[in-house]
Amino acid sequence: MNEAWIPTGDPIAEKALADVTACIGCNDCMIACPLPQSRWISIAALNAAVDEPVIYDPQVIDFVTACTQCGQCVSACPADLSRADMVLFNKTKVEDTVPDHLLSVQVGSNVQLSGLTLDALCRQMATVPLFRGVNFQDMRRLLLTVTLRQLEGGELVCEGGEYHERLVVVLAGALEQYSLDDNGRRVVIVSYGSGSFLGEMGVLADQPEPFSVASPHVSLIIEIPKASLKRLMRRSPEFDATMTELYRRRALWTYARTPEVLGGLPEAAITELFADAELTLLQPGDWVFGEGTEPSHVYLVRSGFLRASRKLAEGERVLTYFREGEAFGIIAVLRFEASHCYSVQAATRAEVICVPAARFHAVLHRYPNAASALAQGAVQAERVARSPELNPAPSQQASQLGTHAMPLTPEVLLDMGVADGREVLVIDQTKCTYCQNCIEACARRHGHSRLKLQGLQLEHLLFPTACRHCEDPQCLLCSVNGIVRRTSGEISIVEDNCIGCGACAERCPYGNISLHPVDPPKKSLVFSLLDLLRGPRDRASAFSLLAPELPKRAVKCDLCADYTDYACVTACPTGAAFRTDPSQTLGGPDSLFSRVRAL
Repeated sequence: MNEAWIPTGDPIAEKALADVTACIGCNDCMIACPLPQSRWISIAALNAAVDEPVIYDPQVIDFVTACTQCGQCVSACPADLSRADMVLFNKTKVEDTVPDHLLSVQVGSNVQLSGLTLDALCRQMATVPLFRGVNFQDMRRLLLTVTLRQLEGGELVCEGGEYHERLVVVLAGALEQYSLDDNGRRVVIVSYGSGSFLGEMGVLADQPEPFSVASPHVSLIIEIPKASLKRLMRRSPEFDATMTELYRRRALWTYARTPEVLGGLPEAAITELFADAELTLLQPGDWVFGEGTEPSHVYLVRSGFLRASRKLAEGERVLTYFREGEAFGIIAVLRFEASHCYSVQAATRAEVICVPAARFHAVLHRYPNAASALAQGAVQAERVARSPELNPAPSQQASQLGTHAMPLTPEVLLDMGVADGREVLVIDQTKCTYCQNCIEACARRHGHSRLKLQGLQLEHLLFPTACRHCEDPQCLLCSVNGIVRRTSGEISIVEDNCIGCGACAERCPYGNISLHPVDPPKKSLVFSLLDLLRGPRDRASAFSLLAPELPKRAVKCDLCADYTDYACVTACPTGAAFRTDPSQTLGGPDSLFSRVRAL
């Protein structure tokens, strides 16, 4: 093994070398790979390519270029190796051999040569402050995946409220972020000149763009896809640090300007309050603090849901949930209490702003009115968690339902992932006659039914296996854009891009994505006559002899995108089927919980 040329300190290179040494050569990873190129290459050829400074084998080049990093090879390896890392290492070497060339530019619906070369653009991007510290090769790999666009005056980049999910860099000209006043006229909020960028919150936080963006005159921009940006963050520690700090500052600023949160505070007070605050990303189950621990911070919920609980003789009791815009830990800090009287744990993916207690006291001392601004609404939620009056015990709720259904409570909606959904299909089984009209209507519209009348049962409500279009979808990590979020928010399969690897189905925690064989092409008259001569048994296998494995495509609910109604809801003759957004209304007067209790 020639390790002299391998770049030291490169974690991907080191992992690739370790995997090659441990590989047993069984070829199971190639068998599991959904790419058609995998049939013409062996794992031995890919292992050998790791030892080559430059890859010349055309089959290896073809395979690693097509690789989407879907991860199907990882689970198939009996030696528990991540062969995806090895392929990624080879892929970067292939990308590094791409010669300098003229880049294409998109002008309206047309594509033409731009006059800019790949290396020239790399040098220009190095002058953008955002990319300082990114080495030439990493920048070059990034630019192989971007879209160069020339915009005409007035041309739109994205509409406010849409999911754009691309980082936009202005190379020449300008962009304007604007909203519309009551008379429909544009009100420019901010202008972006050459070297500016926008869209990082949509990429890193899976958020829609808050305002529309357009070019006031002819401009040249670069659009960087989310997957490419995150790959650069993994490759470049300097860029990762820059993006993380940028996200922290932008997230804190947008949170502080929310009127119902900190909007009542003067800007100087907000700046001081957030001077050394930390933005913490929590996954479901992560703890913020435990009961009995010493209060050290004040916590502001930027997104997600957090569960407040207390230990009792019969076990842990959920007291309340904190959500976006609420604060907790304030009372304990204000009263200099020795310990917290409850615990807080993330119920969903959440972002929490942690303000040190000393900083909090300093701001209150300097700005006496800050205490009342923070106390409005936010402290009320914490008082519920501290109240000696506890919610009914879960065991009492469950005993009223029998053993076949869980209770319909806000905590169950959160624990079972329903609150993560954006448009959740619900079947009221007190009205449902099991006529199957919803399933048949879905099949008529889409070719395959995208739902089943089975799934999570909460009291008399069924949450069937239909995509929930989550706020933080885990299924979207697809490097070939086989599954995307539309600008209007729906999660959809792009059939022309999907290679049937099944990675999105594996990532979906609710089992709401399935794989279906692609319908075989219609046979010619010659094949039809041959089928007739072969007889029934041979006719059944005639196509499979030519294509042993029929290609598959992912199938899931896309909320009937491009239609004006939901087929499943429209087809229900009793009104049992409806769609709701529990994450937006959980616990409020119009929530799913309140709506069902009123039935």
